[in-house]
Parts: sequence; C-alpha cells; structure tokens
Amino acid sequence: MESEAAAATLAVAVLAIITLSILLSTQLWIRHNITLAMNGKRGFSTRYLRPTFEHDFLGRPLIFRESSPAREGTWFVIHADAKEKRYLPHRMIMADARRTEAPLL
Repeated sequence: MESEAAAATLAVAVLAIITLSILLSTQLWIRHNITLAMNGKRGFSTRYLRPTFEHDFLGRPLIFRESSPAREGTWFVIHADAKEKRYLPHRMIMADARRTEAPLL
C-alpha cells in the first residue's frame, strides 16, 4: 500500500511540474511575441496598420458622396473612370420569403 501511495504522490508531483512548466513557457512565449510586436521586429511581417480609404491601388481618389456610406449602405454602386472612383451606397431591400401574394421577378 505504501508503494501505491508513493507512486500516486510521485505521479501528482510529475503532473504538477509538467503543468507549471507548460504555463510558464506559454507566458514567456506570449510576452516575447508582445515585445516583438511592440518593437516592430517580427521579421517579414509588419505591424497592423489601419487601412485608409483615400486612394485605390492605381492611385485614383475614392469619393464617397455621403458622410458615412459604410455604415448606411449594404450595397454599393461603383462608378470608376481613369481619374476617380465614386461609391454610392444603396440599402438592400429584403423580400419576405413567406409572402405568397406575388413572386418577385
């Protein structure tokens, strides 16, 4: 019986040591990554930069005709030419699938 109790105590001690070492190494790894991210030294990856919607990839200015189209519109009609892109928001009108009066065509 003593050997069973000693084996159980040893097993609990080994599991505790393994658990603590995993937690400690995880904390150190997270802290290391946070430090790298704050310093901007993550190799080929860069810091997150909030996108600005002023120009497209070709350098054309993006023109939103209304003050907050991204919040207001669910669909956008885009008019583009060589000089600029214009975004016009449109609300999406949903049809009720339960209505059987007239089909939407």
